[in-house]
Amino acid sequence: MTSTQPLKFYDISSPLSPRSYAPNPSKARMALSFKRVPFVTVWTDILDIPIVRKQLNCPATRKLDDGSDFCTLPMLEDPNSGKVIGDSFDIANYVEDNFPPPSQDDDENVGSLFPVKTMGTGLDYESPAKDTVFFAPITTNQGSKNGAYARFNLHVDATFSANIAPFAHFMPFNPETADAVKVMMAKRAHLNSWDDLCMPEEARAPLVEAFKASLESLAKFFQVHDEGPFLEGKGANYADLIVGGWVNMLFAVMREEEWAEFRGWHGGVFGRLHDALQESYYRTD
Repeated sequence: MTSTQPLKFYDISSPLSPRSYAPNPSKARMALSFKRVPFVTVWTDILDIPIVRKQLNCPATRKLDDGSDFCTLPMLEDPNSGKVIGDSFDIANYVEDNFPPPSQDDDENVGSLFPVKTMGTGLDYESPAKDTVFFAPITTNQGSKNGAYARFNLHVDATFSANIAPFAHFMPFNPETADAVKVMMAKRAHLNSWDDLCMPEEARAPLVEAFKASLESLAKFFQVHDEGPFLEGKGANYADLIVGGWVNMLFAVMREEEWAEFRGWHGGVFGRLHDALQESYYRTD
């Protein structure tokens, strides 16, 4: 695909901008970077997301458990084709289809998000939280192209979503809208108050340990190939970016000492994955 204008990537704004922190925008941002797609970021406050999606005629792709629309990001607008894509997995498929790698390139970082020649390492991962009921049900992307990766995305999302509570209170909302966002988030999660997530250490510690245990089966797939740090060894694919999106969020919301400990869990596989993805596939624009 020959593009003359950079794509517009809609991400959630925060005091950390120009860094992403939410997992799905992080997955999509790394997919764009992986494919070397020119893009600019449109930073959007959480409260403005429904308005922006409506302006772009991009309906919500998820529902909350009460049946109402769950308007979230990312979105990708391609001014060259007029396409607007409103789901991170669909964005990955779009850039894979429309921005193929050069036919001849010695740079090993240029390639396919969904490689044809693959051992499929980790794609049969099954989450220990696969039967958990969430207030914002996870997108299945059922029937999507590259279905094995869609299934992997579903199970990875389940594992991390089921264990995010000890860290959710530290999400970096914009100060000017933080109070309203917390009210909205608490209502969605059926909490009396956002401060319900502010746990004493004796309550948090066992949850963090349970999170560590829940990641063991996923971590083993990153230990299949000794050369690492990716699931298939030295070369990344979209499955690595799926996990990396969640690890990027933990980097943003974990306390410094917790992040240092997390990096060492299960032989340090998630710390090495984060470092490699940040070095090679993370661009702010």
